[in-house]
Order: sequence, then structure tokens, then C-alpha cells
Amino acid sequence: MPPQSGRPFSVGLLFHLEPGWHVYWQNAGDSGQPPTIQWSLPPGFRAGAIAWPTPTRLGKGSVIDYGYESQVLLIAPINPPASRKSNQTDAVEIAADVKYLICREICVPAKAHATLSLPVSGDTAKQATQWRTLFEQTESQIPKRLPSDWKVVARSNAGNFVLSVRTAAPAAHASFFPLDPNVVENSAPQNFAPSKTCFQLTLKKSDLLAKPITALRGVLVLDGGRAYEIAAPVI
Repeated sequence: MPPQSGRPFSVGLLFHLEPGWHVYWQNAGDSGQPPTIQWSLPPGFRAGAIAWPTPTRLGKGSVIDYGYESQVLLIAPINPPASRKSNQTDAVEIAADVKYLICREICVPAKAHATLSLPVSGDTAKQATQWRTLFEQTESQIPKRLPSDWKVVARSNAGNFVLSVRTAAPAAHASFFPLDPNVVENSAPQNFAPSKTCFQLTLKKSDLLAKPITALRGVLVLDGGRAYEIAAPVI
């Protein structure tokens, strides 16, 4: 949507990664740190939070991280001021200072300064078309809200969280990516136990878990790549 309309629009930061290298999700896992973005925007414009695509598990053995290989687009919404006039013709100038950690056998800290000038002429839609497919593909990889008729709860015992999920249809597989660090043991197996319309996922508690939690937050990934944000109350 052209900036002069006063409606939010999206921008993205695209990471192209050499084979074997990766960057991190918002919870990096056992090591690393996620990319950070410092925006420079015109007066009255505001940047929203990054929409993180579903990550993959990285590493092996006792060190497991969460992140992205090959390529990832990090999308953020930009909210123009409501008072911006529809006939305003000056371009919108956006800049971002990005800091990130790129890793393979070693980790290398990196930074970049990215700029974007968005014209408000009719050419805007034409220029956006070449990126539309990439944005749509990335948006399909962003975890969705849990369906309203699904129920999730996590039971806490001495060494585990047992995540119970009631679904509308059977699930053949599930895995969990914790949003908060030091809650579950990233390298531990996740035991999946299905039934007709429910399944349980047993998650080992992290040795670094310092105090009880009230909600188990993260991304639940089911067979077929379906991914959902959850915040399961802990009982």
C-alpha cells in the first residue's frame, strides 16, 4: 500500500547466507543472538515488531540453536502518521542499522546499514511486484494464531513440562520451539504421544530454569509445516 494512504505497509530485511552459515531466531537457543534492528524513520512513522518465520533446529549433540539457513526475510510493519496527506508527493526515506551474528563452526559479528526510498507515485506498485512473491512466501512461514477451538495446557512435574494439545483433527508429528530462553532443554528429545483428537509433547525442563513459569510460550509446529503461536498455561 503506498505510504501516502496513511495505512500500514511492510518492509523486509533479506539475509542471503552462504552454505553452512546461519543467523538466529528471536530465541537463539543454546548460543548466539538474534538480529537487532534500529530504525530511522520520517517524523510520525513507527516500526512494529519483526514477524519471525518458523525457525529450524540447528546444531547437534548437547548444543542446539534455533535459526535460519540459506535465506530468510525478516518483515516488519511500518505505521505512517494518520495526518499524512493523501496528495503528499515527497518520498518516504527509511533506514535501518542492523546488527547480527552469523555462524558456522565459528561466529562472526556483523552489521549493516540499509536504506530504502519509497516513492509515492504510481510506480510504487510496479516496483513492489518483483518482491511480492518473496513477501507472500515468507508470510506463509510466519506462525499463525492457534485456532479458537483448540485447547492447550502444560502440566509441570519434577523434570518435565507435558504439553497437551486438543485439536480438531489428528496430528502425526509435533515439535516445540520455546520463545523464552532457559525454560526447556533445547537438546533433549521431545516425546510425542498422539491420540484421536489430542496429543502430548513431553519437554525436559532446562537445568537453568530459575523459577516456576505461568505460561509455556513458543511455536508449535505440526506435520505439513503448520506452525502456531502458543502460550499454554502451566498447571
